[in-house]
Amino acid sequence: MNKKMLFTIITTSLLIVGCGKNTSTNHLQQNEMPSLETSAEYSVTTESQEESIPITATTAATTAASTIETIDYKRYLKKTWVRNTDTDFPDNGGVCILISKIEDGKIQGEVSVVGNAPAYNMDDAELEGTIINNTAECQLVNDSRGNKGTVELLLKPDNTIEATITITEKSEDSVMRLPEGTFEFTPYNLKNVNGFELTKDQTFMVDLNSWGNVKFVSGKLTGGDHIPVEFYLTNEEGDILYNFNAVLPYSVDVKAVSFQDVNKDRLKDIIIIVEDNYGGASGEPLAAVYLQEADGSFTNDNELNQEINDSGSNKDISTIASYLSSKFLR
Repeated sequence: MNKKMLFTIITTSLLIVGCGKNTSTNHLQQNEMPSLETSAEYSVTTESQEESIPITATTAATTAASTIETIDYKRYLKKTWVRNTDTDFPDNGGVCILISKIEDGKIQGEVSVVGNAPAYNMDDAELEGTIINNTAECQLVNDSRGNKGTVELLLKPDNTIEATITITEKSEDSVMRLPEGTFEFTPYNLKNVNGFELTKDQTFMVDLNSWGNVKFVSGKLTGGDHIPVEFYLTNEEGDILYNFNAVLPYSVDVKAVSFQDVNKDRLKDIIIIVEDNYGGASGEPLAAVYLQEADGSFTNDNELNQEINDSGSNKDISTIASYLSSKFLR
């Protein structure tokens, strides 16, 4: 089970600094992890039941399922769901859930809790279980503190999830533990990111293979002394689906973004050009390339970025694309 997404959201927001990976600078944004999850859709279809079929437990369950309208599980996937009582998550701590996959009546995901400053203690576990219609029964798997328990998820049509967490076996590690009880969760949204300022002219709707039609969002975190740049994939409502964990210097301006298959694997990659304005710099361009992986995640290779920038082939998108074309030969 991949835990990248939750750790990225939590780590990025706790540090409030963003990212930076160009080793030729000494004022990089501080961040740690890339992020992402893939998804699959499972729908419950309505089927009529013949009166002559004996009423067994199995057929009764099937009949009950047939009375429920088809559920579009995609609306619950790839989002980070945050407990609605956790204001300023994760700065002030909180609980979050991510559903990574629903397929063939099975559900997978993860759940995490983070404590308050300054320690920010965490506990996280994978979720594995079954789902019938809008109700999932899950077990906690590989809990980082050694606890065991269950989580029942109720997927509601109003874009919320109700989760009932029960710890059935508590470990001796009591530093941090998932809370017990029934809680309501809502999607983590751009409006929840403290100090986020949208860069409108570098924000686009784009079809990114398995992601489908999503919004690539550029912006800055303006709440502190440092001004890191941030890139996200969101849906049209602004729910955050992916955080690129941009590793770039502070106080850069995004000048160009392009979506194209640069390494010839039939997946769209992302080329970004920023201008470095840190400390009164003259606006020297810096290129960053995000290569899309088969699971939909994106890899930002520091060595590749450095190679492009040191070569001087970073002035515009076409020059970068030409450089990459010669590097990634078929």
